[in-house]
Amino acid sequence: MNEQEIYVFVGYKIREWRSIKNLTQEQLGEKLNMSRPSISNIEAGRHHISLHLLFRLAYILEIPPQELITK
Repeated sequence: MNEQEIYVFVGYKIREWRSIKNLTQEQLGEKLNMSRPSISNIEAGRHHISLHLLFRLAYILEIPPQELITK
């Protein structure tokens, strides 16, 4: 997996868990103090998220961080 594919995969996992938790992009953005377009860009793999943001996302989604990076 190259670098871009990693961010696309992580974005897919974030979108998948956000849907499971019945959150809209807007709602997730509010919890992270981010805009809906920023969440959209993360989910599409266009925004390269930092490690601390990955952990914040996992905390908000109430899942272990590894759920966002493993197949």
